[in-house]
Formats: sequence, structure tokens, C-alpha cells
Amino acid sequence: MRSIHRLLTVVLVLVGTLTSTGAYGQGGATGAISGAVVDTSGGSVAEAEVQILDTRRESLARKVSTNADGSFVVPLLPPGIYAVVVNKSGFAEAKASGIEVRVTETTKVTISLKPGAVTEKVEISAEITSVETTSAATGQSLGTETVRELPLATQNYQQLLTLSSGAQSELNASAQLGRGNVRVIVNGQREDNNNYLIEGISATDYNVAQATYVPLPNPDVIQEFKVQTSLYDASQGRNGGGNVNAILKSGTRELHGDGYEFFRNDVLNANDYFLNAAGQKRPPIKQNIFGGSLGGPVGQEKYGLFFVNYQGTRQRSALSPGTQINNPGFPSLPTTRDALSIANALSTSAFPIAPTDIDPVILKLLQFKSEQFGDPSGFLIPSVGTPNLDPLKMTYSTAPFLVSKPGKYTDDQFTANWDREFRGARDKVAARFFFSDSESLLPFGAGGLQASLGGTLASSISATDLNFPYDIPVHGRFFSVNETHLFSPRLVNDFRFGFVHINDSLINVPPVTVADVGINRPTNNITKSIYKFTLGSSGFQMGPTPPADQFQNQNTFNLVDTVSWVLGAHVLRFGGDYTRIILDKLFPQTFNGQLFFVNNPGGATDFQKLVVGAPDFSFGGGGVFNHQYRNNNFGYFAQDDWKVRPDLTLNMGLRTELLGAFYDDLCHIGNFDPQLANSGKYPFVYGGCANQLKVAGLSGSGNNTTYHNNYTTGLGPRLGLAWDVLGRHSTTVRGGYG
Repeated sequence: MRSIHRLLTVVLVLVGTLTSTGAYGQGGATGAISGAVVDTSGGSVAEAEVQILDTRRESLARKVSTNADGSFVVPLLPPGIYAVVVNKSGFAEAKASGIEVRVTETTKVTISLKPGAVTEKVEISAEITSVETTSAATGQSLGTETVRELPLATQNYQQLLTLSSGAQSELNASAQLGRGNVRVIVNGQREDNNNYLIEGISATDYNVAQATYVPLPNPDVIQEFKVQTSLYDASQGRNGGGNVNAILKSGTRELHGDGYEFFRNDVLNANDYFLNAAGQKRPPIKQNIFGGSLGGPVGQEKYGLFFVNYQGTRQRSALSPGTQINNPGFPSLPTTRDALSIANALSTSAFPIAPTDIDPVILKLLQFKSEQFGDPSGFLIPSVGTPNLDPLKMTYSTAPFLVSKPGKYTDDQFTANWDREFRGARDKVAARFFFSDSESLLPFGAGGLQASLGGTLASSISATDLNFPYDIPVHGRFFSVNETHLFSPRLVNDFRFGFVHINDSLINVPPVTVADVGINRPTNNITKSIYKFTLGSSGFQMGPTPPADQFQNQNTFNLVDTVSWVLGAHVLRFGGDYTRIILDKLFPQTFNGQLFFVNNPGGATDFQKLVVGAPDFSFGGGGVFNHQYRNNNFGYFAQDDWKVRPDLTLNMGLRTELLGAFYDDLCHIGNFDPQLANSGKYPFVYGGCANQLKVAGLSGSGNNTTYHNNYTTGLGPRLGLAWDVLGRHSTTVRGGYG
């Protein structure tokens, strides 16, 4: 860590000493205002004083002067609503209000001055650009009003990501349990190739790089969020998909608050067609999302502004309305489950079964009582259809078997934000804290009767499997501090520190355990779940949800620094970021084991083989399943936004990234070297820490990192242009490469 600290210190010193506008500087969590000041004839007004006022705080945010061509630019502004006040000797003071600055965007204004006394004040309607004309990047920014007013069944703002061009996702079922996670694909990239940020700080789940468990503030906390889909500048990197950046609200000079509840209940719903046909009641769907916000000054604004929010979610929803089991691979079973009755029901002339042939573990399983799948006789393995048909042949059910069972979801989240200005607004500090604890209990696991409703991990699992429940507790924390310092009106530094904590588990809640049925297995001390049973003739499965129990604990530390320097027709930005990833995992993937049974033409059926305990093949996991992954990532960039002409802007940048190789503090990973394999040598390579494990025949060498990154340059050029075709800020042609 000392070497990392020294390297960061050197980089930040170099960044602070680099020298090089209407161009446009904005960091990953800020925006900018650029514009021109003209007289009534359209001529440029040089050396005019331009004040940028923060409407929310009613304070001066920045003060600059126009260039010789009457232009000005104010970079690294926090997103919000601003007013622009212009003063020039011989002209009346002009003020334009309601100028919105959005994250990563530049708002362009043109202000016309009228002759008059300096003391005369004129409120004007400035010409504000509605189309981004200064950047090649494409994307969509959504503000508070849009996020709050568009219908969101689970209050998940990320369901709005597809409003951006090039972004798409699957449709969520209305009965889906939880916060309604979306799998977003941007311009054909993989769903795990997106960057998720809060306040410019990486909040990505580095285990899967998806939005599944990232900290997710509710819409009442979101000031705006931006989705960049392509051609973003050199300040952004790592993944090539979309950049999703959420900006959180801050307080105002006056005390404001609100309260809310979003309510859904099955009394407002019509019943499902299939449940009606079976004479069953509509499934319970009860959802309450409630909360409130409060914001205002701390000590009459002496100590800054605060904003707090709480939101709670309580959901109880049936995950299987109308889902039915009508599987030809599942036989009729007797309502009396003694060995003789089972043997008589399942024995055939091709494969006779005596009571003593039944495997004792399977017999206990067939006799085990549980309400998991709603069997009328109370057995875990249900009796579908009409039992005890012709004992000379295998009889399979064709009658539908309906199951509707509610799942439960709870979530409590809290947000606390604080903002304060120092030294006459030359320094601004913003702190953000977000806390969330949620838990999902899925009665049919990852697949089973939830699969048809778009549930977690459900896409590859049949909707008619009999899967056991599992529990998903998720704990998310987010903390960030941002300090913006004005060295001068044209030289601004933006520094951010962030910490993200994600702790999630997938815990099987088996209705039957290995101890209940007498399974003796080497991995019983790791998982209590029984085997997963698969009938090969139909692919029908029953048992614990794959994978077996797993746990993940991720702590991410992020440092980001950006310097913006306005020089003539150029806005130069330099910066870097450092990410430290600490990821601890317990992942006993298939330690419970899986048994497969297939039909033999003219002989035993798959279910008969199951009953006598004769699997055709099986697999299971074992060995090391705990890891402590560590990783360091560095990124550095330089960006020049050059306004070649009033209607043409070039965005030129260069980024380099050093993505460190993951290593395991427990030394539980190795690397496969194909060159060793091709030469007939032992192909696995282990780090030097392997010598400390004292395992016979296992040795290591070198440092503890066995994954090596041979791509050492990592240079990523970015080139883009934005052309204001008509010169009226209404039509833009963009292009670029990166």
C-alpha cells in the first residue's frame, strides 16, 4: 500500500502542475455551463462579468469573465438549477434563471445585453440549448420529476435505463419478488459490461458486474441519473458498455419534507385464468412501499445543508399464479407411502420392484411430510393425478397440478446527505451515506414455479421443476466525500473518495435435510441440502436450487481526482482514479451433488431407477471453496475539448488503465499455463504463497499473484466531434472513435 500511496501522490502532484476555452469541462459526476454574451446587434461583449448563482442555495457558485469573443465556460459544476447574472459597463445587468445543469453535460446559454445604466437590472429569457452540441457522447439524462412521475412498481429507477437509445432489457413480470432488478444490454454489449456509479464513485458489483446487488437509492433520493451509451470521453473507462451515474439530492436553504406510500393489493386484481379454471382463489399480492424525506439548513445554514430519507418495503406475493405441473416424466404416487404400496404402484413387467428393492434413503424421502408443494396428503413429493392405476405398467399423470405459494421481500434503506461551503464558496464539501438491508424468501428457489415470472437465475430453469426455497439477505452500504476547490475561476479541482460495501448470500432453506433421510456424504459439514434429482427423460428436477449455499462480502475503495483548466478555446482536464477491491467468497457450487436417471427402452424408467437408488450418472463438487480475492486498478486520463469554431467542437482524449491481476490472500487459486501443458509438464502454476499451505506435491514460486496481465500499455485514445449543423443549437451531428 505504501507504493500505491506514493504513486498516487506523484500523479496528483503532476496533475496539479500541468498547464496547457468555449469548450467544456465536466467530471464524471458534474456538469458545465458555457455560453456567449452579445449586444443587441449580435456583437460579442468581451470582459463582461458572469456570475453563476446556485438557485437551491441562493449563493454564488462561480464568477468568470468573458473572453475576447464574448464566450465563457464554467466547468465542474454540481448538477442542479442555476441562474446566470451578467454585468458590463454601459449595459444593464442581465439575469437568466432556470438553467439546468445535468451530469456529464454542458448547458449552453446565449445572453443579450441591452444598453443602460449598470444599476438597471433586466430579467431575460436566455437562449438555452436543448440539444447537446459540444460533446460526441450519446446518452440520456433523467431528472427528479421524470424519475418520480413515471410508474415504477418496485421504485427501482434502473428500470428507466432503457429510455436511452441503444439500451434494452427483458420485461419484468408484475408479480416478481423484490426490487425488480433489470439486466440492461447497451448497444449489444454483455449485461455485465456496464459501469454503475453513484456520485461518480464506482458502485459496481465486481463479482458479476451487474446491477443485481448494487446499492440502489430510491427515486425520492435521486436528483438525476445519466446513462452514457457510446463515445464517452477519456474520463470514463474500465467497461465498454453503458455508464450509469446517479446523483443524489442535497438540502435547501428552507426546510422541506414529504411522505409517501405506494400500495398494491390482490383485492384490486382480477384472478388468473388458470386458477379460475381450477376453482382456486387469486394469489396474494401485497406490497407496501412507504417512506419520507426531510431537508434543510443545519444551524441556519451556518453548518451547511442536510437531506435525509427513509424507505421501507414489505412485499408478500404469490410467485406462481397460474403455473401448473403437467409433466409426463412424473408418475402417479400412492397416497399411502409404505414400501409395499410404492412397490405395487411403480412395479412393471419390464422392471418389477419388490419392497426390499426400494432404496432406504428414497423411501424416507417419499415418506417425508412437508407442505412445500401443497400435496393434499402432506408429502414433500406430491401425488399428482390419480394414483394406484394399472400396476403392470408405469402410469404418468396428465392432470394439472397447481401450486401458488407466496414469497416475501423486506427492505429498509436510509440516506443521509450533507453539503457545506467554505472560504467564500472557494471550497465545497459534499458527503453522501446510503444504507440498505433487504431479504428475499423465494418459496421455489431460483427456478421452479418462479421461472416463468423472470425471477433471479430463472432463465435456464424449467417452470415445472420442484425446487426448494432459498433466502437472499443483502446488505448494501455507500459512503462518499467530494471536495471541489477553486484555485481560480479557470482552474478547478474535484476530488472524490468513496466506499462501497456489498454483502449478499444465497442460502438454501431445505424442507428436508441429509439428516432427515440418512444421506452420508463427505460434504455434509458444508451443506445440509440433499441431492438434486434429475429425471433425464423429461429434464424434470427436484431438490435444492443450484448452486448450493454461497456467500459474498465485497468492500471497494475508490479515489477519483479531476483537474479542469480553461485556456482560450480549450478546456483541459486531467485526472486519475484508483480502485481497491476486497472480495471474500464462499462458493461450494455443487457440493450437495446431483443424480441423473434416464429411461432404458423396454426396461426401467427414470423414476423406477430413482426409487431403487440406481443413478445413471452423477456429479458433485468438493475441495477448496473459500477465497479472499484482492485487486488494484488504476486509471489516468487527459482530455481536451477544443472549440474549433462556434459550431464545431472536437473532443480529444487519451486514457490508460492498469487493471491489476486478482490474487487470493488464502492462495486458493492457480493458473493454467498452456505452454507447460504443450511441453508435457505439469500445467498449473501457483504463487509463492502455495509453499505456506504445506500440501504434499504442491509448490509455488514468485509473488502471490498467479494471474498475469501481459497487456501493459493499455492506451485508449478517444476522438469525437460535435457539429452544430444550423448554428442554432437545435441539430447536432456527432461522430467519434475510442
